[in-house]
Amino acid sequence: MATDRERYKIRNSLICLLKAVEGKVTTVELRNESTVSGFVEHVDAYMNVTMTNVSFRNYKGKVSSFDQFFVQGVNVRFVQIPDEVDMKKAIEYYANIDKNRAEEIREDLRKATKLKMQRKERNFKKLQEKRAKSEMKLHKEQGSKIFNDKLKKDNG
Repeated sequence: MATDRERYKIRNSLICLLKAVEGKVTTVELRNESTVSGFVEHVDAYMNVTMTNVSFRNYKGKVSSFDQFFVQGVNVRFVQIPDEVDMKKAIEYYANIDKNRAEEIREDLRKATKLKMQRKERNFKKLQEKRAKSEMKLHKEQGSKIFNDKLKKDNG
């Protein structure tokens, strides 16, 4: 989960385009003329990129394969954005992410409050039923005691 500072950087810079590449295969070009091609697992607000199933080509052209690869943000020169990424939607999504998240939280709170009220009502009804039963039991006991007392007076 990103910190407030990271969310601010993502929302207010073009790092949101890099975040849109998460879950896609792309190529990251590094400052030392090397390239890293693979599946982007995670991108943070500092342009650090975690990738899997990577093909690394160094500046001399030698190719190596790695299961996992981490690119520190300061080493990134370019990131190739795949054609399937709609850049406008990505920018709009991350620009409004806090507003969207706030609405989701409000909706979750409404649902939780409604459930809590329903639970309270159920518990209150159960308590009323329990009190009514105990009062009926008490009335029966008192009624049978009065009846028994009358019998004793009549017989005695």
